[in-house]
Amino acid sequence: MKITRVRAYAIDVPMRLPYTTALVDRTTSQSVLAVVETDEGITGLGQATTSAPLYAPFEQYQEAIVAALEQKLAPAVLGADPFDLEALHDRMQRVARGHLYAQATIDLACHDLMGKATGRPVHKLIGGAVRDRIPLVAPHLGIMPAPTLAEQAAGFVKQGYRFVNLRVGADLRQDIANLQAVRRAVGQEIPIPVDFSQSLHFAGYRADTAIAHLRALEPFGVTAFEQPLADWDLEGMARVAAAIDTPIIADESVRTPEDALRVIERRAADVIKIKIMKVGGIFPARKIAAICQAAAMPITVGNGIAGHVVNAAEAHLAFTLPNLKLPGEMTGFLRLVDDVASGDLTVRDGDLLVPEAPGLGVCLDAARLERYLVAPPAAVGR
Repeated sequence: MKITRVRAYAIDVPMRLPYTTALVDRTTSQSVLAVVETDEGITGLGQATTSAPLYAPFEQYQEAIVAALEQKLAPAVLGADPFDLEALHDRMQRVARGHLYAQATIDLACHDLMGKATGRPVHKLIGGAVRDRIPLVAPHLGIMPAPTLAEQAAGFVKQGYRFVNLRVGADLRQDIANLQAVRRAVGQEIPIPVDFSQSLHFAGYRADTAIAHLRALEPFGVTAFEQPLADWDLEGMARVAAAIDTPIIADESVRTPEDALRVIERRAADVIKIKIMKVGGIFPARKIAAICQAAAMPITVGNGIAGHVVNAAEAHLAFTLPNLKLPGEMTGFLRLVDDVASGDLTVRDGDLLVPEAPGLGVCLDAARLERYLVAPPAAVGR
């Protein structure tokens, strides 16, 4: 099998639930979808969801991802066998080093192609599922007035979700008010992890002031604090992790296997989070996962604003990880009003069931793709 054509589509899909953090307020999910065609007539799908550039210095806009695909990555992978993942990633790094979001779209499409060619779901190709279901966190709750937040959290619990995730970091008093309201609404048994997404860094906090902020939130039964400081501030993250009893999750701090090693060596976190597009796809994600497993470091997986393709890829990966820290966070597809793809992701009583369709188990809807395009598609190949 050889890759003959790559098409890139910039799309913008409305969200059912707004995504409001201390740094960004979004009502749509912006992403780039890659369609990879082969000489055997099999087509693979890949996707990368973009976020706010404040979150990380290497965050990429849609235009940059499409440009990297059209000008660098697609020409480099034409004629390649999608099964040759090590060689493919070497090619992509050589021509577009650091463009991990764009590389992820090719990687996901190749995994989709491999699964479709063999008639097997991706998780069967990367080690096999070690569980048959994964409890999901409810779609991430943004920063909003406490009564509204409490109502939404209680609604998710009634739907069967057993974990509720909050965005925090805008203001300590508001964080306390929101956590207090949600805790009252969902009771004492529901775990509540919270995500800063580096917001304390952008508010001017350093390790000492961040520690004080986190300690003020601990009495409300917070079960994890995600990325309170800047991605580069591993010293600060290590000081926070040493001072706080609640587990610290490193998200933006880990994009490569080398990043994972540095976080582990410096004890800068208690858990490492993998987002498929942030690390460049399933293949490099598995390298990070292997490092974490060897170091007895738990992993969380997921993206709360992604589309069906990204979340499907994360689900296939998550089902194979023995050191997965629950819950799964591959819930972005649940917050969308619509999507350009549908597929084999089934949620029952707050649990994600193991997907069984070949490849990533996703199907593209041409009419919806046309509806949500934000620019003419880019195509390379015949």
